[in-house]
Amino acid sequence: MQTELRDFSYSFGELNINIGMVEEAMGYLAGQSPEPIPAMIATALEECEPLCDIRGSLFISSDFACAKSGFFEIADVTFNGGTKIVRQLENAEGGILFICSAGKGISEKSKSLMASADLIEGYILDVIGSVTVEAAVEKMQDYIEVELTGHGLKLTNRYSPGYCGWSLEEQKLLFGLFPDNQCGIRLTDSFLMYPVKSVSGVMGFGKNVKKGAYECQLCELVTCMYRKIRLARHK
Repeated sequence: MQTELRDFSYSFGELNINIGMVEEAMGYLAGQSPEPIPAMIATALEECEPLCDIRGSLFISSDFACAKSGFFEIADVTFNGGTKIVRQLENAEGGILFICSAGKGISEKSKSLMASADLIEGYILDVIGSVTVEAAVEKMQDYIEVELTGHGLKLTNRYSPGYCGWSLEEQKLLFGLFPDNQCGIRLTDSFLMYPVKSVSGVMGFGKNVKKGAYECQLCELVTCMYRKIRLARHK
């Protein structure tokens, strides 16, 4: 394998998102949110299938190198990922860039509800959007991890621009390795992704890399929605 692009798409139902997952992302223990929150989540989940356009892509390359100074290179593009991330990737023999989106429909519906003063309903739908894109990336990661295991290779955790010292501006470099409008995602002038419920980042693979419990303690952004989701899933 030198360089390869893999595309994925999922229906909302394929992700098996349940009430407990949403509760945890909201800061509750699964099964312990107060009424009427569980019933509201259940209603929102039933509405999500037509609201979502869940697509993702993996850019996989064995053309990969790391430097302890905080830089890594994939397919001749150099990223300044910062020392925290590069420390996790330093034994990798290859790299995988990923992008994924839940689509714009779920965020637009959430905004519409909030504008109509349905604040709790809108917030719950917003949280489900975050859980959805995180679950989709997990599904992509699980898929490629099984394949790599068959070749005697391991996979690292995944890391995203804007976290752990990796500048958000490097989204431009990352997206430059994907076709334009891949997965329906575009970058704003401030390097944020649109649709909002989108994620991107990097993973490494090789014989001597490690994937541990999610190391959100590496990142200082304690208000991160994805931190809540990952810590809940991997605790």
